[in-house]
Amino acid sequence: MNSQNQIPNNPDQFIKFLQKLSFIPFIILIIIVTLPSMIYTVKAHEDAVVLRFGKYDRTVGPGLHFKMPWDLEKAIKIPVRKIQKMEFGFRTKRAGKRTVYSQHDYGAESIMLTGDLNMVDVSWSIQYKIKDSKDFLFNVRSVRNNLFDLSEAVMRKVIGDHTATESISDARDEIAQIAAKEMQEISDHYKMGVHLVAVELQDIFPPEEVKASFDEVNSAVQDAEQIANQAEKQGKKVLQVKSGEAEKLIRQAEAYKIDIVNRAKGDADRFTSLYQEYKKAPTITKKRLYFDKMRQVLGNSDRIFIVDPQVKGLVPLVNMKGGS
Repeated sequence: MNSQNQIPNNPDQFIKFLQKLSFIPFIILIIIVTLPSMIYTVKAHEDAVVLRFGKYDRTVGPGLHFKMPWDLEKAIKIPVRKIQKMEFGFRTKRAGKRTVYSQHDYGAESIMLTGDLNMVDVSWSIQYKIKDSKDFLFNVRSVRNNLFDLSEAVMRKVIGDHTATESISDARDEIAQIAAKEMQEISDHYKMGVHLVAVELQDIFPPEEVKASFDEVNSAVQDAEQIANQAEKQGKKVLQVKSGEAEKLIRQAEAYKIDIVNRAKGDADRFTSLYQEYKKAPTITKKRLYFDKMRQVLGNSDRIFIVDPQVKGLVPLVNMKGGS
């Protein structure tokens, strides 16, 4: 059916046909005006919370989506896959190889009281992600401001549970871990919809007014630690030497034990052999033993005196100082 057959020949019908055609541009115009408000794109690091007539309806992920036009439905994009950061006691003006920090004084948020009633200047940062878009939008008003106040309050509490020396030196990691745990617990209690990725202590140092005294204390602590390390090192060295000497003595004792046992076994075997021979010929064995012993005794003598049992008064005749 061609276009000529579609056009009515009757004037009245032709007028009605023109009236129908007049609505087409209007419909096209409505579509052109309405379509941009119905299409929206959610980026890879975002989710979109869709409100219908101001009430929560759904949450959609990354990609191209459609919604009801104008304000019938509204899409609020939330960067749920992006790690966000807050800084306390300092502000970064420009990050890079040479990071530039603000010179403004943030002592109102960084000066804290320790458990031993000393003052310290604490600089830290937190990193967080939005884990629940709905909770983030509707449960707490101004989540970022509340999270800032929450982090400052928790850090003051944790610093107050430690001494100044602990905060500055050996308890830094412990403070960061405790603070992160308590911040997450409070955030979950109020359903703020955020997840604490990390709490990083940038620096903890005494205020300028008492910094010189703290430096002296730290220097003394470092000297004490150095002396303790040297003593421990020397102790290990002496222990190694003494352990070696003890091991040597133990080995010598074991060798001496083996030697004594072997000698005893040899003497016992020799005595047993002699005893067996003695049983066979007691008189001959006695004489041989006697002769062996006399040979051993007389062989070690410089002079030999043979004395007749009948001679009396021998002593005055013997030259005890030697001579022929």
